[in-house]
Amino acid sequence: MALKLPFGSIYPTGKKQEEIKPTHFSRKAFDWADVIAGDFHYIRRYMSENLKDKVIVTNTVTPVDKELLSKRGAALLLTASPDFEGRSFATNVLDALVVAVSGKRPEELGPQGYQEYITKLDLRPRFERL
Repeated sequence: MALKLPFGSIYPTGKKQEEIKPTHFSRKAFDWADVIAGDFHYIRRYMSENLKDKVIVTNTVTPVDKELLSKRGAALLLTASPDFEGRSFATNVLDALVVAVSGKRPEELGPQGYQEYITKLDLRPRFERL
C-alpha cells in the first residue's frame, strides 16, 4: 500500500528549518550521544540546549549554524564537503560539481572517475574544532 504524505510533514521546510523545538525524546538522545550525525535541518530542529563536547557529523552548514553549535558547546564539526566561504554543501551538490567539471554522465565516471575529480578539485572533508 502506498502512502502519500506532504513532504513538509516529515522534513522541516521553509521557516520550520529555523525553528528549534526539542522533544523529550530528542533531549534524552542528544544528552546521551557523544556523536550526533545526520541532516543538519533535523539536528537544528531537535537539538538540546547543551551540546557540550559533542561531535557533529553533518552537511549543509552555514556560518550561523556553526555559531549556534559553538554557543551550545559542540566540540567538533565534521562535514563530507569542504568549507566553501564559510559553508558546506550537501554531497549531491558535490556530485553535480564533479559531473559538470568532468563533462561526463554520472554512469560514465564510475567510482574511479569520481575519485580522480575529487582529487583534482581538492574536495576534502571539513574537520573543525568549535
